[in-house]
This record gives sequence, C-alpha cells and structure tokens, in this order.
Amino acid sequence: MWHRNSLLHISLLLAAGLLLTPKIILIEFFSYRWVETGVLDIALYLLQDVLLVVALYVIAANTITRNKFNFYLLSIASGALLLFLLVDMRVRQLWLKPLDWQLISYSLQNASNLTSGAEVFLKQVAGFGHTFRFIVFVLFLAYLVIWSFAGVATYIAYKEQRTRTINLWASLLVLCALLIGSIHAKDARYHLNKNIVISPLVTTLRSTTSLNAAPHRPPPLFEQPAYPLTSVNDIRKLQSHATPDFKNLVFIVLESVRWNSVFAPDIKTAERYPTFDKLSREGMLFKAYVSVPHSSKGYHAILTGLHAYPDIEIKEAMYLLQPSVIHELKNRKNMEAVAFSSLYLQFENMEGFLKSVGVSNAYAVSGITHAENRSQHASSFGESDEQLFSSSISYLEKIKKNGKGFIALYFPSAAHYPYQCSQGPPLLSELEKYEDCIARTDSVLAEMLTSFDKQGLLDSTLFVLVGDHGESFGEHGLFIHNASMHEEEVTVPLIFWTKEKSLPKPATTTSHQIDIAPTVADFFGVTESPLSVQGISLLREHGKRTFFMSTFFDQLASALVEHPYKYIYEFSSDTLTKYDIENDPQEKHPQRVEGDEFIAVKSRLLSYNVYQKALFAKKPKE
Repeated sequence: MWHRNSLLHISLLLAAGLLLTPKIILIEFFSYRWVETGVLDIALYLLQDVLLVVALYVIAANTITRNKFNFYLLSIASGALLLFLLVDMRVRQLWLKPLDWQLISYSLQNASNLTSGAEVFLKQVAGFGHTFRFIVFVLFLAYLVIWSFAGVATYIAYKEQRTRTINLWASLLVLCALLIGSIHAKDARYHLNKNIVISPLVTTLRSTTSLNAAPHRPPPLFEQPAYPLTSVNDIRKLQSHATPDFKNLVFIVLESVRWNSVFAPDIKTAERYPTFDKLSREGMLFKAYVSVPHSSKGYHAILTGLHAYPDIEIKEAMYLLQPSVIHELKNRKNMEAVAFSSLYLQFENMEGFLKSVGVSNAYAVSGITHAENRSQHASSFGESDEQLFSSSISYLEKIKKNGKGFIALYFPSAAHYPYQCSQGPPLLSELEKYEDCIARTDSVLAEMLTSFDKQGLLDSTLFVLVGDHGESFGEHGLFIHNASMHEEEVTVPLIFWTKEKSLPKPATTTSHQIDIAPTVADFFGVTESPLSVQGISLLREHGKRTFFMSTFFDQLASALVEHPYKYIYEFSSDTLTKYDIENDPQEKHPQRVEGDEFIAVKSRLLSYNVYQKALFAKKPKE
C-alpha cells in the first residue's frame, strides 16, 4: 500500500492538509486578545478541521486509485472548498460568527449598497500581518503547486501500476474517533472550534445524544418592559423652573461617530472639534449606549424609545405605522416632519422606516442638489455632506410659512467608511482618516448653525445630536461595527442644545439611545401619551440604571452595564466577562464571571433577548 504508492499518498495528504490553513490563520488572528493558545486549546480549535482533512484524504486516496480521472473532480472540489473556508474565515474575523445563510441572504439583498465594505473585506489585515486578498493569492499558488504535485504523483502511480487503496476499516476507525471527539468537545469562544462543513453533522449528532438532558428553563421576565409614556409624569423633574417652550426640533444622527473619538478624556475636544465642544458646554452632554451597533437599529431606538430587534433582520424598517415621538409631535403640536440624508435612502429600506415613524417626506442629497454642486467624495453608501444642510433651508422655511413647526432629521455620512475626507497631507491610519472625517462633520455643523441663524431657524428650536453607533479600529481585534460589545462600538455622544436657553444639568451623564424619545416628548410637553417606550426622560430624576445592548448578529453577544461594571455574555462559549469600566475604561482587564453571579447575569441578558424578539413578533399596526 503505502510503500508502493507513497508519493501519491504524501501529495494527497498535503492537498487535504491545505484545508487546515484558514483555521490556522484564524487562530493566529484571534490569539492576541480573544482566545487561549495552549496545546489543548489549539487541538480543540482544529478538531473538526482535522476531521474534514482526514475525510478528504480518505475519499481522495480511494477514488483516485480506482480511476485516475477522479483526480480532476477532486482537485476542483478541493479548490472550491478551500475558497469557501477562506471566506468563512474572513467573515468570522469581521463579525465573530461563522458564515451562514442568513448572512449570505442579507449581503445579497443589499449588495448594491455594500460595495464600500469590499475594501475592508479584502484589504484589511486578515492574519500574519497580511491582507485577505494577499492570503487568498498565496494560498491559490500553494493550491496549484500541491495539486500539480498530486497530479504528477497520480500519473507516476498509474504508470508504475502502484494504485492500491488504503485500509478502509482503519480509516473509518480514525474518522469515528475524530467525530466522537468533536461531538463531546466543548464549544470554543466565537465557535472557533466549528468547521462550517463538519459542524452541521456534529450539531445533529449532539442533539440526538442529548435527548435526556435537563429540561430548558425559560429566562425570567425582562426587567425593562415597554411602558406608557404617561408614567413619566409621576417622576419629579430635575429642576423646578419651566422647560423652554420649543416650536421646532432638529435631529442630527451622526453616522458612525463614537464617544471615544470625540469626548474621551485623552481627546482635545475643544481643539479638534470646536463645534461639538461648544454645543456640549452650552447644552446637555451624555455618553449614550446603543441598543444594537448598526445604523437602522440605532434609528429605531432613537425615534421610538424602544430597543431594536437583536438580529440582522431589519424588522424596524417596514412600510407600516410604528408609534414614535414624531407621530406624537405631529398630532399634538402642529408640526411637520422632513428628513435629509447624505446616505442613500434605499439602503435597508431607510425611506420606508422614516415613513413608518411619521416622516412624510425624505430627501437624499443626490436628489435635491445639482450634480455640479456635489463633492467628489461619494461612496456606495451615499454622498458627502457639504450640501446636506444648505439644501434643506428652503424646505424648512416653507413649513414655517405654513404656520407649522418643523421636525427636521439629518443623516450626514462623513464618518462612514471609507473615510474620504482628508484635504491635507496623507494620513497614516484608518483611525486618523476616520477622526479627520469627524472633524469635517464638525466644520459642516458650524456652517449649518451659521446659515440657520441667519434665516432665523435656530429660534425656539431644540437640537438633538446623537451617534447611531460607534466604530472599532482593532482595539479588541475588530474593525467597523455590528459585532462587538466593547465601549468603542457601543457608546456614542448625545447632545441636547438650543440657542440662548438654559437646559437642565443632569446629575449623571450616562444614558441610552432609547432615552431620547421620552426626553424629547418631555421637552415638548407631550407626555400625556400612550406611546410605549423602554427608556426614561433625562429631564427626570432616576436612580441607578442598567443599560442593555446586543450585537447585530443573533446570539453572538449581549451586554449590560451597571456602573461601575459591564458584563458581556458570549453565546457560543457560554461565558460571561466583567469589566470595571470606571477604573478600566479601555476594557483591557477582563474578569471571568462564574457561580451565582454568572447564572443571575446570564438570565437577565437572555430575558432581554427573548423579550425583544417577542415584542417584534406582535402584529404591527397597519
């Protein structure tokens, strides 16, 4: 057997072993911050992949030695399998979960609006200091060399008639041992032990062998259910003097603007972002936690006062009536709502969502400005912000002339990837480019306030500036957003500001996006309302609070914050980590949570996940 065609078997082992490379790269990528890399840990991570390699080798050795033309089918199938594993590897790096059909469907449905993300997918570092496209190129060359070697070995084996098959029973014994080990092995963090090809079989076999396991206990009732806004009136206001009488409202939803890059202690805010500094000093400044670090999810939390749906389905963006603070203001305060967006309104049905929450008319900059006035810094997500505010003035003046107050929503896009804002010398890092785009947003806001003041649009107008989500730049191994529960991705600035009017100064400056809707309702005196919210009015007294949040991908991770601690629960490994964010704001010192504390916090986070899904399962109003 082996001594007669050893060259063929060696070449096939090398060819099959190439399938281990994506997981090895993934382990290296995760090893710096996220996973243990002891011998036993690595063995766990590679177990299912080794099972795939052995299975491929057994199939190849037995089919090629029976018919030499099977070599071509096997080489093509092996190449496709390697590419599939590489794509899965990259998805895991960016979103901390294996590639699945739900994610594929989401990507296909939004393909035309996700092309800017291709640069991140291909050009960001993906392992061993190299980009993903470089890794694919190198492995493609390795694939060609190894399978060419296997082809030569096949030719020699048939020429010299050394084509005996391997011992099938011994092979099956090895495969069974690996399969049993995979079934009974614990799950690793972020499903790192799972091979996307083998794991469905392992999961199925696990479920059949655990029929007699302890019954599942449902989580307790969620501690922050939706409640009618009217209940706010039972809580004492922060200050005794009357709330300013506002006639107009402006929302500015700051795309991808995170707290850490604007108001963190080491940031010279007044120097880098003078407009943000001015508005925060003159108004009310909060560090706000997001519900889900994703744009459409953020819009929902901000405008409805309810947590978003904790999954990639955009259930918030439907052509249906959704109760919101905008509906309340329109019905009770004779106001008219209009939105202006540098982002394209087609993305994730943004226009449909705005209509459902009461914004009758929404305009993309690309549709209301002349082509010659647009900046060249556009991406597949939208136009640049230079014309965003100036092009809206005539619409707001028209609303005022009709005797109504205006509700204006703005969606600038500058801080969204690919960060093409620099007018000066080349910047070195993605973070520098990103913060340069925030500076550009700051200057555009300054121009907006000046032009609005000249037109009298600042009078009796409440401004709400808030980030939709944060952004990761490798602080905990991730880039962009959607998949992390760390501070850089889940905290955003929240500012309430008005010209020449004093606003209350709250005792605490930590809040949540779901607090914005009830706070705006309180500012405008429309709290006698059945509108259901989960947040609180920041104009009212409140005690110690808990802030809940979840990743964009279902059952990847959830978190809660109870100062000074943040707890992050990871579903895949069933682990809970605690950070003292007061003394460790960069979250560099994780503490493993076990015992009764683990059970209690995990139950609370599971109840949050279950409650939000049940809330969105209710039939929406037509």
